[in-house]
Amino acid sequence: MLSDFKRITLFTGNLGSGKTELSINFALWLKGQYPRVGIVDLDIINPYFRTRLMRDELEKTGLRVICPPGELAGADVPALPPSIIGVLEDERCMGVFDVGGDDIGAVALGRFKHYLPAGSYNMYFVANACRPFTGTAEGIIKMLRSVEKASRLQVTALVSNTNLGSATDPDTVLNGHAIIEDAARQLGLPVAFVAVHSPLAREITGRIPGIPLFPIEKNMMPPWAKGSGLF
Repeated sequence: MLSDFKRITLFTGNLGSGKTELSINFALWLKGQYPRVGIVDLDIINPYFRTRLMRDELEKTGLRVICPPGELAGADVPALPPSIIGVLEDERCMGVFDVGGDDIGAVALGRFKHYLPAGSYNMYFVANACRPFTGTAEGIIKMLRSVEKASRLQVTALVSNTNLGSATDPDTVLNGHAIIEDAARQLGLPVAFVAVHSPLAREITGRIPGIPLFPIEKNMMPPWAKGSGLF
């Protein structure tokens, strides 16, 4: 399935790209292979889609969840716990980082540049071609460069994650992937994998040769959508 992953995986991208959902799914996938996996919530931007909102559920699976403690867990402030360093330094622990959206969110990641020498991590830029600012190859490249500048780290691959929520169909995924693949070609970067909601995976399988397919389950939804049937 997926290959060429490092001990530390950083998920970046613009708001609404699906970073948090991918971070959770990726961490759970790793937990099936490694005894110690930590997921770090570095999202100081979006109050509705944060890994910390699923802390209790994720910890029941054996994942270690690192996020601001207590009353700071729901705060819109850059309160970053020192235990993040533990994930970065513990060679026995696989680490997954959910980084806040856009260049503003990536600034928080830049604090840890000293712990992330080149070659020690994968930094994935998650692209959803149905979102504002990343609907073209040029938009993806511009956003990716701004994230690199803010974090002072280099993106190592793109993740193709085009979707329209519950309205996503195979054409949505395939048309968006063509845009993302064009951006990757211009950047000289690989597409690490194509993420797709698991009910659609069978219809996509075999239609994007040479790139792994990563079926995901939906864990996150905004408070106003719970019980609505919209997600």
